[in-house]
Amino acid sequence: MRRKTVLGEAFMTSAALFVLMALAFVGSLMEEPLVRAITVGAAAICGCACFLYYLHWKNSAVRKAAKILEKETVFDKYINSTSIPTAILDASGRVYWRNPAFAVLVGVNCEGANAYKLLPDLEKPDKSKCMEIGHVVYKKEITPIHFEKDDFLLLRLIDEKKTVKTVNANRAMLPVMCFIEIDNYNGMTAGMPLAEISEINAQIDGLVSSFAEELQGMIIKYTGYKYLVCFENKYLRIAKENRFDLLDKVRQIETSAGLNPTLSIAVGAGKNPQQSGVFAEKAMELAIGRGGDQAVVKDAEGYAFYGGIQHAVEVKSRVRSRTVSKALRNLMEQCEDVYIMGHEVPDMDCLGAALGLVACARVLDKPTYIILDRPNAAIASLLEEMKKVPDYREMIVTPARAHLMMSSRSMLVVVDTQIAGHTIAPSLFELTDTVVVIDHHLKGTDCIEGAVLFYHEPYASSTAEMVTEIDQYFSERVKLKSLEAEALMAGITIDTKGFSFKTGVRTFEAASYLRRVGANTTSIRHLFQDDMETYLARAGVVKNAEVRDGVAIAVCPRDSKNPQLLAAQAADSLIGIQGIGASFVLAETGQSVNISGRSFGVINVQMILEKMGGGGHATIAGAQIRGKSVAEIQAELWKNIREYMDNHEEELKRH
Repeated sequence: MRRKTVLGEAFMTSAALFVLMALAFVGSLMEEPLVRAITVGAAAICGCACFLYYLHWKNSAVRKAAKILEKETVFDKYINSTSIPTAILDASGRVYWRNPAFAVLVGVNCEGANAYKLLPDLEKPDKSKCMEIGHVVYKKEITPIHFEKDDFLLLRLIDEKKTVKTVNANRAMLPVMCFIEIDNYNGMTAGMPLAEISEINAQIDGLVSSFAEELQGMIIKYTGYKYLVCFENKYLRIAKENRFDLLDKVRQIETSAGLNPTLSIAVGAGKNPQQSGVFAEKAMELAIGRGGDQAVVKDAEGYAFYGGIQHAVEVKSRVRSRTVSKALRNLMEQCEDVYIMGHEVPDMDCLGAALGLVACARVLDKPTYIILDRPNAAIASLLEEMKKVPDYREMIVTPARAHLMMSSRSMLVVVDTQIAGHTIAPSLFELTDTVVVIDHHLKGTDCIEGAVLFYHEPYASSTAEMVTEIDQYFSERVKLKSLEAEALMAGITIDTKGFSFKTGVRTFEAASYLRRVGANTTSIRHLFQDDMETYLARAGVVKNAEVRDGVAIAVCPRDSKNPQLLAAQAADSLIGIQGIGASFVLAETGQSVNISGRSFGVINVQMILEKMGGGGHATIAGAQIRGKSVAEIQAELWKNIREYMDNHEEELKRH
């Protein structure tokens, strides 16, 4: 041990000198004359006293340094043996203790010396806290220590270049957890012959095994359609550079029914296996919530997304909607009243879903309120119809009034969004313990947390479709009124663009149910009618659009009436033009700029707008941006489009 060595050296040196002085003193007594003997003896006694004081100081210094470091084992393991030059100084800068690395750097015999004289740059004020020793730049780290009425300084000199290399080397060897899951496996294999199921499984098993082998990883198949791959962090770069081409390879497999299997890949890269596993679980939840067919990488810095070029595979089973309906009923029975809130500037899908939930609450005789801030052109026609009925008119409350009325026993249902910051009144979440979320948009990284019930169905055409299924299973006593059925049908019609986008079997089944219970298609048509001014403004926006490589970008005039509605309608009109596969329309609305994106699905507008803080689906997406001009946003949008085209060049060629 260093402490024992120092104490031993100090003791042996002082003891030897003490013996010599004692002999000199005895010898002096034997000499004549007596005065000379007394003089020499006195000198010997003084010398002995000085060396005894040196011994006391030396032992005290070492003991204090060792006490500061508490335990000898900790001292040797973490300080004495470290490659970082470390020393303990007293208040005046004298070196009490140093480790071998510090001794090599400034000199072996530095104990007791003044550190500020050994290292003149130590006292120089420097914001970067750096100093150069022997052509090597060190970062000085000085930590004050108070121990037993004494003040000390712990000095460490860190070679950042060497430290960064060491950290990177350690990080490269950290374990990465990768979960792989076949999307909608049960739905894809339903009715498929066993021989074909085995063949499909074998093909996917082979591709996943090759993926793991390429990354020098270990693979475990823990269910019929789920895999775990573990590999070192340094190989994650290979998967990223290949943009997780396993997604494309699996998608090329085709079943006898003409279906192509897809994968959801979730990668967690943490500081230890446990954190990597937690990160991977969160990434998988997000990958599935975004429709599958993509890879999500989660590390300490955030999320990264790869793939997602395909449409989400439709789930035909209604088992989950039945389960959610029963759970929602149980929650409603326990609450005092129900408040329904959508996103900022609500549209027909948002308000239609709210009216569909009103029918559920009516069965349980629960007071129900729809939170609306200010009207907008998208829902103006429906609001006019609602205000003609006293019950609906009394149902509409402002966020300020809801704030006064709500209690901890209230239920807050959020529809058509899953992001708290995008709701009409985010402050209302703090007033209740029961929050329910119903949404169909692809899941983002900042979704509402703490919801008692989170019903998220990215395969659904609209939130109105999801609520229509809830109405069917909530209770046999649910009776939709004509306006409620028409509002739900209008929501589905708007989000599917007249049943032409993101429309599945369940979409038509929901529409059929609404038609049976009284939805009048002629009345719904009236809800979508535009005035002449809006029609001409839309034509002007389409006329002035800029088109590059099949993508159109247009800007609504600054003084446009109902700019957000105009942008959405213009984006729909642009993709109806031959040669245009995707469209984006920008519109200034107060302090922000809104972007409406549309496509036929070959170009994923959601992935493009997600980089700008937006979201949605592959065919319909939007974004709201503050603090930038229209010109800046337009330039950024073109840049993101070009990056998307370059990253998905092979997929786009196949289409």
